[in-house]
Amino acid sequence: MTIAGGRYTISYNGEITNYVEIREDLLELGETFVSDSDTEVLLKAWSHWGTGALDRLEGMFGIAILDRERRTLTLARDPWGIKPLFYFARPDRIAFSSELRGLLPAMASRAGLDWQTAADYLLWGAYDGTTRTFIDGVSSLAPGHYLTIDVSSGRMDAPVRYWWPDVRTAFRGTYQDAVEAVRSRFLDSVKRNLRSDVPVGVALSGGVDSSAIVGAVRSLEPDMPIQTFSFVAPGFGQSEDEWIDRVVAETGAISHLVETGPGELERDLDDLIVCQGEPFGSTSIYAQYRVFKLAREQGVVVTLDGQGGDEMFAGYFGYGPQRMHSLLETGHLAQAARFGGSWSAWPGRDTEPLLYAKSLGQFAGPWLKSLRRRSRSPLLNRDAARDRGIRLTYPPGRLDAVRGARVKTVLRHAQHVDGLPALLRHGDRNSMRFSIESRVPFLDRELEELTLSLPEDFLVGSDGTSKRILRDAVRGLVPDSVIDRRDKIGFATPEHAWLARVSARDADPDHPIGLLDLDAGKDRSFTCGLTEQEIGWGDGAHWRLVNLRRWVELYDVDAT
Repeated sequence: MTIAGGRYTISYNGEITNYVEIREDLLELGETFVSDSDTEVLLKAWSHWGTGALDRLEGMFGIAILDRERRTLTLARDPWGIKPLFYFARPDRIAFSSELRGLLPAMASRAGLDWQTAADYLLWGAYDGTTRTFIDGVSSLAPGHYLTIDVSSGRMDAPVRYWWPDVRTAFRGTYQDAVEAVRSRFLDSVKRNLRSDVPVGVALSGGVDSSAIVGAVRSLEPDMPIQTFSFVAPGFGQSEDEWIDRVVAETGAISHLVETGPGELERDLDDLIVCQGEPFGSTSIYAQYRVFKLAREQGVVVTLDGQGGDEMFAGYFGYGPQRMHSLLETGHLAQAARFGGSWSAWPGRDTEPLLYAKSLGQFAGPWLKSLRRRSRSPLLNRDAARDRGIRLTYPPGRLDAVRGARVKTVLRHAQHVDGLPALLRHGDRNSMRFSIESRVPFLDRELEELTLSLPEDFLVGSDGTSKRILRDAVRGLVPDSVIDRRDKIGFATPEHAWLARVSARDADPDHPIGLLDLDAGKDRSFTCGLTEQEIGWGDGAHWRLVNLRRWVELYDVDAT
């Protein structure tokens, strides 16, 4: 879209959920509109405020705006990286795209594998935590950043971070005040995300986050037919059937369930790998792929998803080591001792007493013991890696730590740097594969600013309760039995059964990977017939080998 007068042209992928409010602000400034689209609102906002418009946006977006007067191109991405934005620069060209494969035809030669990214992925299962991609020379614009390029000279400024929330405790109300504020802000976000002139559904896993969204929709729209879409694995110990049924019964939703098996994964494997754009962590992504496919088959083209609730409200296992760290460094020794005992008593949690030491070593601890084993895997071509200068240790990380706010520091990092961005990539690629717009109401800037301003014990209870304030904020919207669950079941699939068939697929000898020494398993299967213990790369090693090798073939990447 080009603005009247021709100065600005925008190419845009996403949805601005507060475009109605921004449009009203612009009307008061004397602006006029010829459409009802959020694209026109975004373009007119840019003409008034420039990059300052980014601070006003709620939603998800990858944006490119050409300014013909200044002869600049600006690329910008939403604060969490919900929508993708890739780019590369050559002496003769600069190209950008919301899909990695969209850049391949613009490259001067065959795409090459980024060996460091591949090594981090194979050895540690780490990906999407930096601006590097699996294609050498192609970068991903970091969440919450914009990049300005002079189109006359080709000069590219360093990316600028336009939003980085404060983690220092600033909230001065009572706990109940905070509960009410979180509930109000959450409902406001869900309400905005419900704006649509097409059917809206909800991806329901059975956990607190997605259940809260279903309950919020029912509270906001008592007469609205709610369609939910869920993956179930009957007979699999980690299936969430029971909890899904409880939420559906409480809200009167129309439930759609999908089951799948190893033969179906084998059938859809290539399509899944192509649509994801880059290798990914586990077969749970296939379950999500099937959920979006089911939604599309039912005529739903917009869905709400609970992604981000764990990173926003200290979910998963409650960030016990980080909470212990905050308590100890602020002198609350007795409180720390009581917390450590209470936190460890929850099902499935680590019972080792040295939680503080574990927190201090949060980047070192997970890999020190396994470093020697993983880097000496028989499948790793160590000579080739050394010649390329490839680091085989765990990817370095840096936290902008704040004393006494260790939980919130890690939550901010997980939301915007390393953790959630990978999960958002999975959801965006899977949903767009079936032309579905997947919206994530938890990812709201005012909501995050609120939660990160709270005392940490509002997020992680003194008794070890994870998501303490969210559980209380959505009480009445969600069945108490779901809110009060003490088990934390991560989204999982019967991966070993599924891979029994796909891991035996032969690799194409015309697409070798120089980082791997496949002579170590010569004439054996796609994964060289080795167990995950023999491979030495931890859980999921088989899948990562299958995924990377097939991706190299499908994208015709030079990995030598």
